[in-house]
Amino acid sequence: MNTSVPELIARVAADFPDRRAVRDPAGHLTYRELLAGAGHWERVLRAQGVAAGDTVAVCLPRSAVTLQAILGIWRAGAVFVPLDPSHPSHRWSFVVADCGARAVVCAGDADAGRLRAALPGPAGTGPVVLRVEDVAPNPSSGPVEDVAAEALPVEGSAPAYILYTSGSTGTPKGVVVGHDAFAQYVRCAGELYKGASGPAPWHSPLIFDATATALWVPLAHGGEILVVPGSDPLSGLEGLGLLLEEQREIGILKITPTHLESLAEWLGPEWTGNTIASLVVGGEAFRPDQALPWLPLCDQIVNEYGPTESTVGVVVAEVTDRHVDEGVIPVGHPLPGTEILLLGADDTPVAHGEAGELCVAGTQLADGYLNRPELTAERFPPHPLIPGARMYRTGDLARVGRDGELLYLGRIDEQIKFRGQRIEPAEIEAALNGHSEVVQSAVVLRSDRLVAHVVAVDALRPPRGQDLAAYLKELLPPGWVPQLFEPLDRLPVTHNGKLDRKALVQVTG
Repeated sequence: MNTSVPELIARVAADFPDRRAVRDPAGHLTYRELLAGAGHWERVLRAQGVAAGDTVAVCLPRSAVTLQAILGIWRAGAVFVPLDPSHPSHRWSFVVADCGARAVVCAGDADAGRLRAALPGPAGTGPVVLRVEDVAPNPSSGPVEDVAAEALPVEGSAPAYILYTSGSTGTPKGVVVGHDAFAQYVRCAGELYKGASGPAPWHSPLIFDATATALWVPLAHGGEILVVPGSDPLSGLEGLGLLLEEQREIGILKITPTHLESLAEWLGPEWTGNTIASLVVGGEAFRPDQALPWLPLCDQIVNEYGPTESTVGVVVAEVTDRHVDEGVIPVGHPLPGTEILLLGADDTPVAHGEAGELCVAGTQLADGYLNRPELTAERFPPHPLIPGARMYRTGDLARVGRDGELLYLGRIDEQIKFRGQRIEPAEIEAALNGHSEVVQSAVVLRSDRLVAHVVAVDALRPPRGQDLAAYLKELLPPGWVPQLFEPLDRLPVTHNGKLDRKALVQVTG
């Protein structure tokens, strides 16, 4: 069993009580003060009837107090469930009811009023609503060991948090992640990322599991959290830009490729940058042109792959000049304790180099979906080769490259049935993106033709369609070469930065 994340942080506090742990606009907290505040929250929650195994929802903006509240929840043996302050009330209501929250922590009269109105059941029968203003932690100058001793021991198999992700049916589903899986990721990331013990900006919402890299990896390794005020991604991105302009040294910066690209535009080409020890990029496919401007500014750039169901990240690749020159950034190799399987339609491993569904097994698997046993059984089936073990079906398509690194190809559910063949647009796109004159591409089906949308290196002189077709004929099976190539300045994306294929179909008319 791994030492839990709250226990790892308590060890840092015991060894370095006066080291800075968190900095926000209100000031800074040492590890002693962070743990003292967590102990205060623990006592408050217990006084409200919160017991081991209960769930506590947190609807707070980024702040030092938020971290104290979360640590207090874990110290009480309870399960942390994040709510986004920017989400509508009906979303809060669903999550609170689905997870059976015993208490909800919020800030301000407005959010408290919205929460009370949104809570299920008659007034006074639902979870208790705790306002931060009414439960202000009392910093203690006493020994950290005394505060830490009050915490309940954390069972490794117990849930640490529940993250709600979008469901294909429109109903959010709660992913239950245990303390052991959580600690395994934090420990592996701490060993791999050079900046684990340095300052780390917290700029993304708690409902994104990628935020765990920026928060709990540094705190478990003696780093300092630099809080970017607010609660939504937009304010976080602008605040992150301002922070990078003033902060001389960054340990870990965790960010999505789309936000990294926007950050580069916000900072401008004249920005020479500060030292970023570990730039960790995840959440979507990472393109070489997005990595290029950051290579001279970072000691380490890591492409991290992993769905919420496998606890933040399970496959990593350190990005090099070679990857950028070759035009493909792999997702890399699995972390210790993780096994990756590439399976075909019959659930048997595909041949080396062939595309298959990327399935994850090992110590970082989530427990499953809360209150969704059928979906859990479907997405977390038995391991096909190891009796008694489980795996998670990601729905992603991948293959092993010539150097043994995993290459992400796209989603299986984006398959196209064309003239009797099942075609993977991602494979066509990967081949197209390898062309020296192509930055990015996307393939869709229009009537009875495959159409490739191409973002060219030189938008004024895009490559000719017949030249691209000839190039692809050398790389793809017969019938996979698009019949039409259409140049675009930029591919359309959804609000969370992923390719909007529906919009592309509309573009093609």
